[in-house]
Amino acid sequence: MASFKLRVIWGDDNSQRLTFSDGMPASLNVLSKKIENECGLQGQQFRLQYMDKDFNEFMNLTSVSDLTDKDTVRVVFFTSRSSSSSHMPDEFSPLAHCNSSESCDADNENSSAETSDADILSSSTSARSSLWPTPFILPRFSYDVQLKLNHGNSAFRNNGQFLIPDPKLKSGILDALAEEIINYKAYPSDSEFSDVAKALVAKHPCLKEQGSASGYSGWKMSLKFKLANYRSKLRRLGCPEVTVNALKHKPEGKHSPAFGVKKPKKAEVNYCPVFPAGETAESQEKMRVELLAEQKKRNNDETVRKMMDMTFAYRRHEVVHDSPLVADFRSRWPALFQVREINAEFRRITTLPLQSKFLSQLDRFSDDLLKVFTKKGGVVRKRIQDVMVPMSQKATIETKRECILKGLCIYLNEDPQDLVREYLVSRVLFHYKQ
Repeated sequence: MASFKLRVIWGDDNSQRLTFSDGMPASLNVLSKKIENECGLQGQQFRLQYMDKDFNEFMNLTSVSDLTDKDTVRVVFFTSRSSSSSHMPDEFSPLAHCNSSESCDADNENSSAETSDADILSSSTSARSSLWPTPFILPRFSYDVQLKLNHGNSAFRNNGQFLIPDPKLKSGILDALAEEIINYKAYPSDSEFSDVAKALVAKHPCLKEQGSASGYSGWKMSLKFKLANYRSKLRRLGCPEVTVNALKHKPEGKHSPAFGVKKPKKAEVNYCPVFPAGETAESQEKMRVELLAEQKKRNNDETVRKMMDMTFAYRRHEVVHDSPLVADFRSRWPALFQVREINAEFRRITTLPLQSKFLSQLDRFSDDLLKVFTKKGGVVRKRIQDVMVPMSQKATIETKRECILKGLCIYLNEDPQDLVREYLVSRVLFHYKQ
């Protein structure tokens, strides 16, 4: 049977080639699972669109029969709330295309290993569960705002008349957008503000600004001011993600708004979350001490995982506020430095699985890394060539990854055996505890 190839796009600068050796996938659910695993999109909700050759535009994919070999498929992400029926009809749900109940059960079994990881974020309702969506999904506005926008869009379609929003309408739009933005970030970047403003005028063209090159520069500026005011409101309510930057928390003699501003890095979703309901710093410290005792018990991984989950916000506060040394932090949280908990903590902070994300990025940049290796000379070049020999003898993805990782260690003047030895020591300790 001939292989079936697809080009998958899931961002402005992310695309990947997928090959189905058994031909066209049996269902849309199978295709979704393949894309989810190969592109490292576990834990995210999305629908698929394909390039329609008649209209030369992306259309919602409702059946794999719409696809042909070497087609282009685009991933459209949903927010945690937009996966409801108001934004995502049943025909776009990945499980809506199972050919039978047996096939659905099989797919559920395949994803059961990921379910426990996804549960990491479930115990704390304050933890964010989604990355910044691309493209940005607008929230549903209040009834009166939506009614005015519908009338404005109708007038724009009929006679090209733009809508000049009154202060109440503009305030209603900006309030809803600010509340939606804060679900993902308290401090969006300039480009992310552009994403929101662009999505607004794209869905409601009557709001497009005349005389503006982009058509939304004024909305973008208004959004920045609105979110700054919204952060001030959250600061008064004690939201830790913004109170950490309050003037009263600045060091003595450093009472400048710009000094030591603490903001999430690019990949951090849960930067400084609030404590779980009913928990305080004192109760969390007590749980941390209990965790030290629980960690020493055998066959106690599930209890340790739950306690690590419950104390996640406490650890983040410690990291953000105190910036402890690694040695001190390790002595306080020894369970965090086990292989399983490293993966779990990465998911708590970024909502992404560490291993599959790392391997997908390694595969993405493998050709570039090989080009970099060839430019190295001398003894290092010879050592890299020696570790690359198995890749030419056994052309599997696992062998290629192993060779590239070893070559990268040598390129960085490190010993590949040290990397493997550290991994083996971790595995031995893990099995010993079992």
